[in-house]
Amino acid sequence: MPGGRAAAQRIRKAIALVNAVADGAGDEDLTPTEIAEAIRDCLELREIEPGSNVRKYLGEALDATSDGMPADFVAMTLYAALGALGEGWSED
Repeated sequence: MPGGRAAAQRIRKAIALVNAVADGAGDEDLTPTEIAEAIRDCLELREIEPGSNVRKYLGEALDATSDGMPADFVAMTLYAALGALGEGWSED
C-alpha cells in the first residue's frame, strides 16, 4: 500500500495510547474518548482503502472502545489492523 508508513505510524500511536491505559501507567487523564479519537484519526487517512481489512479492524477497535471492552482487546484489534497493513510493530 503506497504511503502506508503514515498509517502505520498513526496505528502505532493508537496502540501506544491503549497500552498506556492497559499498563496503568498513571495516565488517569486518558479516557475512552481520547482512545476513540486516536482510532478515528487512523480511519480518516485516505491511504487506508475503503473496504480493506485495515478499516475493518480499526472499526472493530473503535466499536470495542465504545462498548467498554478491555484495553488489551482493543490493542489486539489494533495490532491486527497493523498486520493487515503489512507492517509489524517496531520501535523507530
